[in-house]
Amino acid sequence: MTATAGYAILVMTMYGGAMFLMKLAGSRLDPFTCVSMNIIGYGALGAIAMTRAQWSFGWPSLVAIAIGAMYVIGNAAFYKLSQVADVSTLAPIVSLQIMIPIALGIALLGEPVTVRKAFGVLLATASIWLLSTET
Repeated sequence: MTATAGYAILVMTMYGGAMFLMKLAGSRLDPFTCVSMNIIGYGALGAIAMTRAQWSFGWPSLVAIAIGAMYVIGNAAFYKLSQVADVSTLAPIVSLQIMIPIALGIALLGEPVTVRKAFGVLLATASIWLLSTET
């Protein structure tokens, strides 16, 4: 297994497991409590990361801070949704998030639109629709 595949599996496992656990916590706690607990978790592992960080405060650092803020807002919204939807329905719907970096990569970074990529997006969209509908 390549390092890329190993990291991809780790990301999928951690994000998928976290999404499942977010449903468990979010259906029992209010979103602000859940996000506060997230921050404690981020802080615990973040303290380790901070010992290895190469500190600078240019625009990439500000972008990284904005990313953290976006995750907090997204997590709060997910916790709110977890109070009204099943995780087996919610997870596929929020997986439509893949459309945002795809569209921005094409529009802003000039990434190519290939037939294969377009077909993949169509299949992914169809699978998300199939997984998220009840009937």
